[in-house]
Amino acid sequence: MTPVPFLADGPAPGADLSLFGRFTGSWALDCTEHEADGSTTVRRGEWHFGYALGGHATTDVWILPGVEHGVSVRFPDPSAGPGVWRSTWVGPGRRRVHTFLAAASGDDIVLDGGDLRWTFSGLEPDRFRWRNEARLPDGTWRLQQSFEVWRS
Repeated sequence: MTPVPFLADGPAPGADLSLFGRFTGSWALDCTEHEADGSTTVRRGEWHFGYALGGHATTDVWILPGVEHGVSVRFPDPSAGPGVWRSTWVGPGRRRVHTFLAAASGDDIVLDGGDLRWTFSGLEPDRFRWRNEARLPDGTWRLQQSFEVWRS
């Protein structure tokens, strides 16, 4: 049996993967973990983006040494709405799996996971910001992580 590669060289013909495809390549990041008591911890990490699954999806791996290696698989799903993507993130270090619907929102990209919201903002060719927020019981959002990200 011939192994089927997970990664792809680019988008499949006719596939519009530009929403997340713009991030293809390797990035460095500073991750700030925001605790409920207001304290913070900053760690240096890396993030690698590419195409996958025959060019029908994008994938990325972010690495915080000693904390987590997480992987996302994202693909456009017109049946969920115009411009909507499905995204699944797996983090084996913390034993977590999160699913989201993602779409452009103004100049940002927002991933909605119900009680979790991830946002890509300040999108420039060589840098961006990312934040992870959790919904509190009163409906407000608490910042859990923020990343400053730049091409490495």
